[in-house]
Parts: sequence; C-alpha cells; structure tokens
Amino acid sequence: MYSYKLVINYNGANYYGWQTQNNSPSQTIQQELNTALAKIAKSDQIRTLGSGRTDAGVHAIAQVAKAVLPIDIAPEGLCAGLNSTLPRDIRVSSVSYCSHDFHPTFHAKSKRYDYYFAKTVDPFDREQVSRFRFDTDHQKMIDACQLFIGQHDFKDFYCTGTPIKSTIRTIFSCTLSIKKVDTISGAKEYYCFSVSGSGFMKQMVRLMVGTLWNIGRGKVGPAQLIQSLEGKGSGKLGAVAPPCGLYLMEVIY
Repeated sequence: MYSYKLVINYNGANYYGWQTQNNSPSQTIQQELNTALAKIAKSDQIRTLGSGRTDAGVHAIAQVAKAVLPIDIAPEGLCAGLNSTLPRDIRVSSVSYCSHDFHPTFHAKSKRYDYYFAKTVDPFDREQVSRFRFDTDHQKMIDACQLFIGQHDFKDFYCTGTPIKSTIRTIFSCTLSIKKVDTISGAKEYYCFSVSGSGFMKQMVRLMVGTLWNIGRGKVGPAQLIQSLEGKGSGKLGAVAPPCGLYLMEVIY
C-alpha cells in the first residue's frame, strides 16, 4: 500500500460536510474523493482520512487528507488525475508521498479558520459569505477577540457530536479585520474573523462568531465571555453562525 498527503480546496455549498456518513441527504467531500481515487486506482481498496471534519456548507482552502492506495502513482500524475475526475467545486492543489504512520488529525500542531461576513453580501458571494444584517459596535468585537487568546475551557462553544475527552483548547491568535474581496461585480469589503488554535470542536468557530455578534450588539458583555471561558458560564452566548462564511485555511504540522 502507498500513502499520499493531499491538500484539497473546495466549495462546500453543495456538500454535506467532509466526512462520509451513512444515510446522509447528499454527497460529502470525502465520498467524492473516495470515488475518484477508486476510479484512478481501479480498486475499492482505498482509504482516506482528513485533518478534521468540516460541516455541511463549510469550505476549505487547505484541507489536508491522507490517501492510501494499492498502487504506486507518481504524485503529480495522481494530482492531475484527481482534478480531471473530481467535481469542479473540489480541487487538489498538491499531492506528495507521506509515511504510513502520518495521521492528518493527530499530527496537526495548529489549524486556522477564517469566517467572512457583512451586512450586505454580493449576490455572487451568497454561498461564500455570511450576511449579518444587524448594526454592531465593531470595536467591541475587535477587543473581544483578544479574550479568546490563550488556553480556555470552551464548553459553551461546542455542539455535541463526536465524543471528546476535554473541552480545553488553546487559541494562538484571533482577529477581526476588514478585507477587500474581488468579485465579478467589483471589489467588496467583508469582515474577516480569523482564528488559529491547537484544535477546534464541532461548530466551535461558528459559536465564537455568534458570540462576537452578540457582543457587537450589546447583548453580551466582556465579563460574561471571560466567565464562560473560565468554565463558569451558564450556556452558549450566541447562536451558531451560518456555515457559508467559514473556511478551513491552513493546517500546520
């Protein structure tokens, strides 16, 4: 068996997340990848594993996956073959050989996610940028980002799903800025919430965004966020933000 490291980018709007699921209402990214690999290898004896799950509607610029195949294919040939077989909203940006013991999830040192939102969203970006229609105090949101940095208990920023051993996570950086994005109809300015950390739980980033929105609206204060991150909160401080604005940007090993 031959092991490969793949870096994949995809528009997740038409998919039910990354991971293959039984009885899912639509295809997943991993299912599409497995189908393409099986076709190229002419075998069903293939295995894939991603660096982490992305939920339905979430995108990736650099999802990392390990693929194990029963035949040896030159990495550049495998990359070209996948891009000619996969749907157009899934692209493989690079392929390289990797060790058999490489684990894209457990060996990751950090991950970075970006979340894009705006009060008005270009119609061509409606599946890539989240619309938040309320007025907010952006400085309060910017200041609150700093409170997330460090090691904290994120039990109020987690939706149940895969069992986890601990809700303690370390955030290395967390910012909110305005970024110019080129669209078909011209350059647009969207807010970008960017967060890097040791690991993220199910819908954690989207709950962080939902909390920032409530802080910007004056519904939640900094003291409440601090109390929550100390593990003394009484529940979630905001709703789960929509998936369309979220991107897995980078995985560091």
